[in-house]
Amino acid sequence: MTAPALRFEWDTCSRARWQQLLATAPLAGYRQDWPYGEAVAAQGHRVRRCLLTAGGRPLALAQFVERRFAAGPGLVVLTHGPVWLGERGAEAEAALFAEARRTFLRGLLLWTPADGRAADRRAGFRRVMTGQSTIHLDLRRPPARIEAGLHGKWRNMLRRARQAPLEVKRIRGGPLLAWLIAANETHRRRVGYRGPSPAFFHALAGASRASDSQFALIARRGSTPVAGALFQLHGRGATYLIGHTGEEGRRLRAQYLLLWRAIEMLRERGVALLDLGGVDTVGAPGVARFKLGLGGRVVTFAGTYLVPLPWRGRQPELQDQDASRRKERAA
Repeated sequence: MTAPALRFEWDTCSRARWQQLLATAPLAGYRQDWPYGEAVAAQGHRVRRCLLTAGGRPLALAQFVERRFAAGPGLVVLTHGPVWLGERGAEAEAALFAEARRTFLRGLLLWTPADGRAADRRAGFRRVMTGQSTIHLDLRRPPARIEAGLHGKWRNMLRRARQAPLEVKRIRGGPLLAWLIAANETHRRRVGYRGPSPAFFHALAGASRASDSQFALIARRGSTPVAGALFQLHGRGATYLIGHTGEEGRRLRAQYLLLWRAIEMLRERGVALLDLGGVDTVGAPGVARFKLGLGGRVVTFAGTYLVPLPWRGRQPELQDQDASRRKERAA
């Protein structure tokens, strides 16, 4: 029996259908979510979305980000994609990357797979960055089981935070969100780690309002914000994007309370999995201990791979030299 022909639909899928399909995937990271693409496009990059089908049946989604430069080859990024809507197929994946080579006719493709399976053996793929780690927390369990799975110290800190004079407010924008984003940026610059810009976070908030796929929790003592946490919903999962705690918030263990309230709210929204947004035991050991205390599963990704793309801007004589070399190898 002949397998149905693969079809690549570029930039024809509506936002509503993309989000609907994403919600059927077993696991989909927020960088393949539509609002993420909108926020990236607002920063001046080009976003291309591909829907892979076979016989009319959707197989996978892939959101590419194309970064162009004034001179030299451009850069195409595929992070935590493609999102497979069923069983992952090696032949379909190979066909998708062949299609990407035909579509993006110049530059380099950086691919970060959504799982831990290495891609070194694929022809032309070379790992250029080791895989980062994160923590996945299963929210399908009852709250009592999740709380029972907390490390003892984490549970004690949560108990103290519940008794503290804190008010938790859920927001989607406004001055308190601006405060959280600005506080996060101040901390990022002071510590020196790389991360998205405030402009990106504001654009992501704007792109998420139509689908109500983002919220922040702010802990206040009186009228003063002392801690905040930002969460992004995508498909059947969610990601902890930003967490900031001031001196008073640390004394009151406010971030413990915010994470627990977020878990309760995400479960009410039907979210199955919370990605705690990366864990670095060397560069940020305190944050890592905080996240590990939730008792989730540590996941390490395969890394980032370099896939050379054809560069249409090459000089004709260089293209002729390449053609001659290919003929020599074939002979």
